[in-house]
Amino acid sequence: MHDPDDDVLGGLLKIHADVSRAAGRLAVRHAARMQCRVGCAGCCVDEITVFEVEAQRIRARHAALLEDEPPHPPGACAFLDRAGACRIYEDRPYVCRTQGLPLRWLEDTPEGRLVEYRDICPLNAAGTPLEALDAVECWTIGPAESRLAELERRRRGDDGEPRRVALRDLFATRSPR
Repeated sequence: MHDPDDDVLGGLLKIHADVSRAAGRLAVRHAARMQCRVGCAGCCVDEITVFEVEAQRIRARHAALLEDEPPHPPGACAFLDRAGACRIYEDRPYVCRTQGLPLRWLEDTPEGRLVEYRDICPLNAAGTPLEALDAVECWTIGPAESRLAELERRRRGDDGEPRRVALRDLFATRSPR
């Protein structure tokens, strides 16, 4: 019998693979400016949320960690270990796969104009100014999130707003916020 959850998991793994491949190409392109290394956790903050479909994958793959281990103390991502390394790196969510890269996103203004914004981790800011980079040299926020939202809708079987979960809330033993 065909399990619809297999389709959702396959879709999630494809999205993660696509994101990792594209982010990897950008990381190579920006290698001279990237200061991100194991233990650099400046972008790994408590407020990170993920779509429920990603949370479901983390719960399935890291049940013992979530049940038996404490989260990292508040102020940084709950999944960091004492040395600042990610305890779920292979199964890390989408947002964690693009951290440190030059980011760009588009927003509509009240006047109906589309405005581009850019940002980068301050540790990676040295080098070509963000505004001088071609758009393809930045990670564009939006397309991958849309794919994840659609996957979440398929998982739930509805057209409602996709639910997001705080990473810290996945732990059985939660430290206070």
